[in-house]
Amino acid sequence: MDRSAATYSRRVPDLLSGARILLIPVLTIPALAGNGRVVGFGLLLAGATDFLDGYLARRLGAATPRGARLDALADNLLLVSALAWLWWLHPEILTSNGVLIAAVCAVHLASLAAGQLTFGRVVNAHRFGSKLAGGCLYGFALITLLSGAYEPLLLTVAAGALIASSAESLLITMTEVIATSRKARSQRPQAEKPVGTSTIAIPSSPIIATPSARE
Repeated sequence: MDRSAATYSRRVPDLLSGARILLIPVLTIPALAGNGRVVGFGLLLAGATDFLDGYLARRLGAATPRGARLDALADNLLLVSALAWLWWLHPEILTSNGVLIAAVCAVHLASLAAGQLTFGRVVNAHRFGSKLAGGCLYGFALITLLSGAYEPLLLTVAAGALIASSAESLLITMTEVIATSRKARSQRPQAEKPVGTSTIAIPSSPIIATPSARE
């Protein structure tokens, strides 16, 4: 494989992530038209590209911070879009579960804000809890769109998984902040006392001269 072909092959994962972003406006058209099954098949395609770009990035040695950020951006945009499509096609989800959805959004946004404000990044975005929560949400959206009806139990499981994952992120952020603060305090130079000084006051007494025998 020549250098140009190798360079192009390393760009394939990023191209797949970009294609996932471009898929969002394409799927919005059938969503607005009320065709949930087309949106569901589109989510299947998006999920396949998500798996494929990660596999190719590892296989080709093309994993880069820029590619990871693009992949995370595509995932987050697709997640928000899928929620919007669900609420447009099935408004009963929001009206029947308003408190649960509000709690999920509050905890998740708090975890994202804490990581961004403290470290400028999402804390441990690729840990098992996050992947499990994302899989549950993806499965709920897929089943709802393809079947045309939503299952409350699946929504509860997906919401619980996302709350647990977001709470774990908040806990990790707080733990890292405390550890960083303690490390900074331990490395701070301590004030040293001057050598030869004493804090004990010694009372002074007058020296009385005693005359010698010669005097």
